[in-house]
Amino acid sequence: MDKSNAYASSSRKADAITNALEHQIIEGQRAPGTRLDERGLAEEFGVSRTPIREAIRQLASMGLIKDLGRRGIIVPKPTAAALLDAFLVVAELEGIAARLAAQRMIPDELTVLRDANDACASAETVEAFNVANMALHNGIIAGSHNNLLKDQLRSARPITFPYRHHLTKAPGYMARSVIEHAAVIEAIANGDGQTAQTAMTGHVNLQGEEIINFLRTFN
Repeated sequence: MDKSNAYASSSRKADAITNALEHQIIEGQRAPGTRLDERGLAEEFGVSRTPIREAIRQLASMGLIKDLGRRGIIVPKPTAAALLDAFLVVAELEGIAARLAAQRMIPDELTVLRDANDACASAETVEAFNVANMALHNGIIAGSHNNLLKDQLRSARPITFPYRHHLTKAPGYMARSVIEHAAVIEAIANGDGQTAQTAMTGHVNLQGEEIINFLRTFN
């Protein structure tokens, strides 16, 4: 194998490992506070350390892990204040995305949102709801048609993901989210950007307030 093919192969492995670890962290399979190590990950995924190091670099850039050098690699456990700050920022950015979506979203994109919320409503498991919920939020962000905003959310959202997904287990949370989603979608469909922004900001901010109770789970 020549150098270019070898590099491409290593890059594909790194991307696959990054995606797998990202999913595991978001879904709580590797909870905040969990320690990782290059050797163990290399053995787990059956690869050399080179793609593992690249995956670690990518995950660290997303804020999903912290590379502490010789002290190891850890899935960070943010303080309550840091987590609330993250939710505040994400809520404002997703609110802006909803306002822009009301101005810019095309009918096919709106259909994606309605289908995603229908999937949330019919979800029989937390995992199924989380997949549909992520599709809905991603759809609104995509519908903003603002690349700078998308980039900002790509860096800001990951710290909130494990906790947003864990919150889904709270009694009544999924049913309430479907109602809140429907309000956002209706405002977007009506071209009412201000109402869409207010509804989305409130939806995400409420998650941040509620999540503090769940922080005790990780202590």
